[in-house]
Amino acid sequence: MLCLVPPVLLLILFQSISVDPEKILSYPSSPLVLSREGRILRVFLSSEEEWCLPVTLEAMGKWLPLLAVEIEDRRFFHHRGFDFLALMRAVFQNLRERRIVSGASTITTQLIRMTYPGKRTLVQKAKEIVMALKLEKYLSKEKILEAYLNHIPLGKNIRGVEAASLFYFGKNARNLSLGEAVTLIGMLPEPERLRPDKYPDRAQRKRLILLDALHQRGVITPMEYAVAAKESLPLKPAGFPQYAYHATELLRTLFPSPVFSSLSFELQTWLEKAMKEAVATLPQEVTACALVVENKTGQVLAYVGNARFEEEGDWVDCVQAPRSPGSALKPFAYALAFEEGRYTPASLLADTPLGLRGYVPRNFDERYRGPVNCRTALSYSLNVPAVRVMRSVGASLFLSTLQQLGFTHINKNPDYYGDALILGGCETTPLEMARAYLALAREGEAIELSFLLKTPPQTGKRIFSQATSYLIADILADRTRFFPLYHKEEGSIPPFAFKTGTSYGLRDAWTVAYNPDYTVVVWYGDPRGTPHQELVGLQTATPLAVKIMQKLSQSKSTWYTPPDTIEWREVCSISGKLPSPACQNRSKAPFTKGVSRLEICDLHRFQNGQVVTLWPKELSLFLEEQRVSLPTPNCTSPLTIASPADGKRYLPNPLTRSLRLPLRAETKENEVYWFVNGEFVGKSKRGASLFVTLSPGTHTITASSPSGNTDTVTIEVGYPSLALKGETPF
Repeated sequence: MLCLVPPVLLLILFQSISVDPEKILSYPSSPLVLSREGRILRVFLSSEEEWCLPVTLEAMGKWLPLLAVEIEDRRFFHHRGFDFLALMRAVFQNLRERRIVSGASTITTQLIRMTYPGKRTLVQKAKEIVMALKLEKYLSKEKILEAYLNHIPLGKNIRGVEAASLFYFGKNARNLSLGEAVTLIGMLPEPERLRPDKYPDRAQRKRLILLDALHQRGVITPMEYAVAAKESLPLKPAGFPQYAYHATELLRTLFPSPVFSSLSFELQTWLEKAMKEAVATLPQEVTACALVVENKTGQVLAYVGNARFEEEGDWVDCVQAPRSPGSALKPFAYALAFEEGRYTPASLLADTPLGLRGYVPRNFDERYRGPVNCRTALSYSLNVPAVRVMRSVGASLFLSTLQQLGFTHINKNPDYYGDALILGGCETTPLEMARAYLALAREGEAIELSFLLKTPPQTGKRIFSQATSYLIADILADRTRFFPLYHKEEGSIPPFAFKTGTSYGLRDAWTVAYNPDYTVVVWYGDPRGTPHQELVGLQTATPLAVKIMQKLSQSKSTWYTPPDTIEWREVCSISGKLPSPACQNRSKAPFTKGVSRLEICDLHRFQNGQVVTLWPKELSLFLEEQRVSLPTPNCTSPLTIASPADGKRYLPNPLTRSLRLPLRAETKENEVYWFVNGEFVGKSKRGASLFVTLSPGTHTITASSPSGNTDTVTIEVGYPSLALKGETPF
């Protein structure tokens, strides 16, 4: 026994043995990633392959420090690291029983033993006493107790009360009840044997013994004793938080622990649940990923790398996986065209067959529309007009702009991609997509994405003007595109811009949505690149994007204010240029002051006193193939649209959420050509009607005769009850 150790040996040991307080306090801890609210997202194993989460003594709450002293070392605050009275009592008890029934370890000596483990010999015990005496000269009692409670083993590979509280009870140490705290401290003599999840009966018996002793000493009240004694033990451990799996994997490699991330705990957990529900009805091979970014700071608020990450074999972080963007890059080409003044949203484009290195691209619905304006072409993601726009601005400029926006995977020369660059013939990641669209959402100013809560303000780089960004957002805010998907939705959908993308062969489905406050990227696909008929951007990815935007806009709903550089001018409704005297069909369209070209319409002219339409060559050939005769100056018959009536509102079918409407004109000519929102939709014979299907929204309908006479009406498709509230029914 220690009392038999010669005083000379103790003196020699005291002079020769040293203790390092830094080593005592620096036990390897588990890397930790926290949400922006300070909640734990994920805990990783320490370098010692243990779960250890050191916290301050104050963070351990009321019970754990108190119970540790009362149960393990009642004279802790009265001795100097070595309790002589406890040692004498232990010697007497052991001699009386002729076996070791009691020890004399203090909290300080136990802490020394955990830091400097060794064989249980008399000399080792003497060393521990000497080191404990020295340690208490360097550290306060509170600091020693804190280190002890942070380092004690508590079953499995768990160190410390904070890690044990999370693992067994799913709560922080400060929030443990009296019964839970007694259970943990009661494990100290035999941590594995007294685990409440494995041996609840043993743990319960030990807890009742300790509670009774505490009650007898007056440490706890009779009421506290009664309540704690009836507390149930956890049937299985709660385990450690495992949220934002792929995001935390990334953050752990980028930043030192603890990482105070920008991720919102509430939004992250909501999105993970929403995405699991979203893929539940899809083929097992199809998964999804999503990002939510705060536009003001560039901080990532939610990051789900794989909706099926808990399922076997689906651990790929799709947020960082290169995939084909489909049509998602088109807005950037139009933005360049607006920026340089080459086009405005009203400018005329040709959606007609166009050869691209041996193949002819078609739109998703496999038909061409003939004459369309930029607004329609971008809103409905038409392929040939997008190629014409990219050719107009130049493939080199388009490529360099994409690289400025952060598309690092698009790194080859323009000839390598050719015209297919704007149709998805390249690769990018959802992370890069979020950064690029963030520039549009910030009205043309690009900044880096941020994953940390506390980051210095960024200096943005202007890529597009505010005017250009506003025009793009205004076009992409056309919600009539997704109305048929939401006839069962409750509540209004907030205003936001969105762009879909569907890669060649149905391998990727994208939707990017943004408003002044947030940018959202959603991707669906098979990580192996296998095609699936479900992978259509509008049908598959858009519903989740809409759901996220609704979640984000619960408290407020904002939209962009037109900058002072935007002006509205009267234009020819077909060519989009300033009207000439021959233009009979006119409307208002936005221009960028000092940038947009102010050209006079050359589509309509007077010939022999009559108005004729001189289509561009590519449109002339297309209309001839469609058997639409070009206007000639030989007929002078007037033309009036009889149906629909100008300025009227029409109710859609409540089942289909669309309107089948007859178009009919009064004229003496044999044929009438019809355009809806600038798109050629067909022709009708004299006295006959052409039926078209319209979705809710505002529609401009134009009728044109072979002689060049035109008439235009504007109608609304929607519900009066919603319209009276200033809302739209989609």
